[in-house]
Order: sequence, then C-alpha cells, then structure tokens
Amino acid sequence: MPIHFFPKTISSRIRMYSVLMVGAPLLFMTIMLIFFIKTTIIKSTKQELEEQVTSHKIVIEEWFKERSSDVKFLAESENLRSGKLNQIKPLLNLYDNTHDDISEVIWVGPDGTTRSHESIHSPTTIGIRDHEYFTKCQADPTLVPKIIIGESLDNPIILFSHPVTLQNGSFGGVVFLAAQLTAINKLMKNLWFGATGETYIINREGYMLTESRFLDQLKAAGRVENTAIMVIRTNTQSLESALVGTQPEGVYLDYRGAEVLGASQWIKAGHWLIVSEIDYSEVMEPIYSFLWTAIGGAFLTLLIITPFSVKLVRSISIPLKRLSSVARQMTKGNFDCECAGTGVLHPPEEVTQLMDGFCVMQEKVESTVQELQKSAVTDQLTGLPNRRYLMKEGTRLVDIAIRAGQPCSLMIMDIDHFKVINDTYGHTVGDIVLQQMSSAFQEIVRSSDIIARYGGEEFVVVAPGSDIDSGSTLAERLRQGIEARTFNNEAQPLACTISIGVSHYATHIKFGVDAYEDMLARADNALYKAKDTGRNRICVAEPHNKLTDSSKGEN
Repeated sequence: MPIHFFPKTISSRIRMYSVLMVGAPLLFMTIMLIFFIKTTIIKSTKQELEEQVTSHKIVIEEWFKERSSDVKFLAESENLRSGKLNQIKPLLNLYDNTHDDISEVIWVGPDGTTRSHESIHSPTTIGIRDHEYFTKCQADPTLVPKIIIGESLDNPIILFSHPVTLQNGSFGGVVFLAAQLTAINKLMKNLWFGATGETYIINREGYMLTESRFLDQLKAAGRVENTAIMVIRTNTQSLESALVGTQPEGVYLDYRGAEVLGASQWIKAGHWLIVSEIDYSEVMEPIYSFLWTAIGGAFLTLLIITPFSVKLVRSISIPLKRLSSVARQMTKGNFDCECAGTGVLHPPEEVTQLMDGFCVMQEKVESTVQELQKSAVTDQLTGLPNRRYLMKEGTRLVDIAIRAGQPCSLMIMDIDHFKVINDTYGHTVGDIVLQQMSSAFQEIVRSSDIIARYGGEEFVVVAPGSDIDSGSTLAERLRQGIEARTFNNEAQPLACTISIGVSHYATHIKFGVDAYEDMLARADNALYKAKDTGRNRICVAEPHNKLTDSSKGEN
C-alpha cells in the first residue's frame, strides 16, 4: 500500500501552509519590532524634543528681551524724557502701529495719572501712585526694568515696564508695554510641529498660558468654552517631573488624555514651564516604513511557496465558490438551483463530503421551509390563520385604514357553551365543531376580510372598509349563519350559537399601544357583555367604549 506524505485533509493542508506563510515573516517582524524599532524611535524622539524645547525656550526668552529692550528704548527716548505730551504721543502711536504683539502702550506720569497712546490728552487716574514698583521708581529713577505678569482668568497680560528720567534728572513716571498672552500664543503657534506636536507654556500651578492646539477637541468635550488659557489645568508627567528637576520618562498622558512623548524646561526664573509634546501614535508612524521592509521579506517568502499555495487555494476555493453560489440562490428563495460536484481534480476529502452533504440538505430545505412558513401562521386544527398572523396582518390593515381615512371594524366571536360540548361529547367532537364552524365563517365573510382563530373557541374577523354599522351587519350574518346550521354529523347533530363583540378603531387609544390592540380590547369587552346578557347576541363597543346591545337574546 503506497504511503502518501502529502496531506489530504483541509485542516492538515492549512496547518502546514500557515506555518510556512505566516510563521517566518511574523517571527522576523516581531524580532525587529521588539528589539530595534520601538526603542530606537522613542529614544530619538525624546532627544529631538529636548533639543526642540531648548530652542523654543531661546525663542521665547528672546521675545521677552526684545520687549524689555523696547520699553527701555521708549523710556530713554528724548520724547518721553522731555515730558511734553505733544512729543510723547507720536512716539507711542508709532510704536503701537508697528508692533502687533503689543496691545497697548501706557505712560504713567509722575503724578500717577495713566495715559495710553489713544488717550494721551485724557489722563485717567488708576491708583498706581501707591503701587510699590511706582513708589520705588519715584525714589530711585535708575531702578531696573520690571516685568509684571497678570494671570487673571478674564484677560491675562504681561506688562513690560521701565522708569522714565526727565532731562533735568527728576522722576518722569513709568512707561508700560501691555502684551496679552495672545501675543505669546501667536508666537507659540509658530512652534507647533508635525500633525500633533505642540509647544505650550504653563505656570507652576499647571494652568495653560498659551492656547491649545486642540482647542476644538476641548470645546467638543465640553472642557472649555472659548479658550484653554487659564482654564485647562494640567497635571501631567511633564509638570510633575519639572517640579522635581527631571524630564518626563517614556509615554504619558497629556492634558487631553492622549498618549504623548514630551520634554520641558523652566523659563522666566522658574515661573513658567515650556512644554513640547507629540502624540505617541504620530511618533510611531515611521515604524510603518520598516514594516514595509518586513512585508517585502514576507513577500519573498510567499513567492517561494506560491505554487503550493495556489494548489491549496484552488482545491478549496472552487468548491466553496460553488457552494456559495448555491447558498446565495437559496437565501433568495430559489431552492431548486443546480448543486453539482466540486469542480476540481482530487479535492480534499472534507470538501467532497461537504459538497455531497450540502446537496442532500438542499433537497430537504425547500419543503421544510415551506412547511415551517405555513405552520408558523396557520392554526393546525382549523386551517385558519393563527393568532400570530392575525396580530401582524391585523395591525397592518388597521394602520392602512387609519392613514387612508377609511373605516375598519373588528369582531371577536366566541362559541356559546363550548365547554359543555367538550365535556359531554368529548374533545374529538369539539375539534370537529371547530373545524366545521371555521368553514362556515369562511363562507360568510368577504374575501377582503381576515378570519383567524384567536385561541380556544374564540375567532376574530378584521373587516377593512366596514364602518361600525357594516361591521354590525356582518356580525349579525355570522350569528344567524351559525344559528341556522347544525354541526358534528347527521347521526349526532349539534346546534351551536355564538356571541360577538364588535368594535371600530377609536380616535383616542385607551387599551394597548396602538389602535389595533385598542380595538381588540374593546371588542373583547363587548364580547363579555354579550355573554353576560344572554349569549347568542352581538354587542357593539362604540369608539368611546360605551357598549351598545344590537342583537336579540338567546334562543
């Protein structure tokens, strides 16, 4: 007996080729990712961020130096030293017009009155005369310039100040340059990098002093309304590490909750912290270039095993495509489509068994489905639609009638004293009565009406297009038709009567969740009224649920 080394089953073939196609490339990529790429990228990014935050620190401090130099230049200019308003105003206006990052130029005279470039001739007393810095400048006009930082929630500003010494050597007031934090913010926007990299400034309490790059995201999350400045308080690893004099280690969560890498440095004598961060996901993007290299290696591996793979795929895919085609036809309700062989030479044993079994199953599915569909909505004893069908189709017909503004009536019928028939003659005779009465109902109702067995000895008729009067007339025909007949057989004839409750859909729903359930409930109440008042009669439930007896008593 020959020995076959080539696998014959699908599972053994897939197992062998999976090891060849996936194992080698996956092992190669995993080793490279773990030992080289991730560590290298994080380390190089951290170094770049530290270098970047240092350069950004230089830019910020240079901006402070320039503004300090500007205020010193203004204070030492001959225009301000002259103390003459007509010479001071042109200089202040000129400076304001040529410096977009300065919101206001202010000169506080020796008497403590404040004049801006816009109101140089309309002094305003703002109470700065007793300010400590103003007092010191008054006592010593050579006092060094001072930067005053206001971090109020409404309008954070930076004030650059310098005392003015008049030409006669006396104290000539103080000149201020007022720069809102938005000036720093504009500068910081120019320092954003990449798709997610940003540089921002926070104070020692963690409040942001420059705008977030992700302002729209913060607004959408409901964390800010208009700005993140002095609203968002960070408590990230950058701040925690900076407070103890170290750099943040590894990946951490920023103020958005996103994973980032970052670096930071103190500026302005440790009052502010400048932070540079970039999303970890963006940092790892370069890894994809390496993955392409790894995929190239995997591709070469695939080229080697392609002949084997093709044979495996064909031995499985062609039979499965045939099965799939047959299955699609079956889902569309076409169960008599052709179910042929596998279509390949020497297919795996499992495929052959699957194909043969599927074709046998296909032959049985159609008849089974049809029987199930019919039995799901048909009462097995009477052959009438059952309660499930009634609830679905009845609801649909009533909804159509209401939308079209057409009438629709509903009747619930109950065989009078049916329990006596079962107890006296047995359930077999009771079943015969139910079957014969169902046939009688079908002969009397219209073809457009639905007649269904509701349960036990109860039946329901939905009569679209019938108002309450037409419905009552139909109910009376049903009552008379049953009363006029005998049931069971000639040897043992049985006379039966029925009680009927009739309803029409109401404007206001009182029972159930829709008009149909309301009609059923009201017709049921009317039925019980008919039985309580003598049976073999009709009771009509008006839309307002007032029951009206429209039939004679029991014969």
